[in-house]
Formats: sequence, structure tokens, C-alpha cells
Amino acid sequence: MNWFSQLTRLILDFYREDPAEMRQLQGLKACRVSRRWGVLRVECRDRQVAETLLAAQDLLKEPIAQLRIAHQINISVNRVLISSLLVDPSKVTFL
Repeated sequence: MNWFSQLTRLILDFYREDPAEMRQLQGLKACRVSRRWGVLRVECRDRQVAETLLAAQDLLKEPIAQLRIAHQINISVNRVLISSLLVDPSKVTFL
């Protein structure tokens, strides 16, 4: 199994009971996701997908923080950094 798809599936499965929130993160399927040294790297195919993920950044941060996958998320297009998001596990909302 591809490591990238495992991380993507982990994030999307976090919202499996809320289809509306899951739909907002569907752009993640078109991206390559990897993790190294506490940084989750999301390499998007185009800027539109990256902007969609940035619009849903709180939804993206939540599972990363709760599962302690990374402390930072870098979103890039063609290896050009678009945004760097800090993940603060102390601001996690528990349901």
C-alpha cells in the first residue's frame, strides 16, 4: 500500500461520519501527502486545489493535531510553498 494514500485515508477517515466536512477535504485526494521530521507535506497539482485546502485548513489541522501526526503542514504546488500552517495540539477540540 502506498504511504501517501495511507496518510490521506487517515485524514479523510477522521470525517467519515460527517460527509459535509469530508467533501471539503476531497481535494486532498488529488495531492501527494508525506510526513517527515514532524512536517506534513501536501504537494498539490494546481493552485486551485491548494486554495481549496487552505479554505478548509481548520478541518485539515484537527485530525493532524489529535493524532499527533505533525506539528506543521506545508502546502505547495510544483514544489513552491504556498502556505505553512502550524498545528497546535493544545487547541484541539474534543467531541
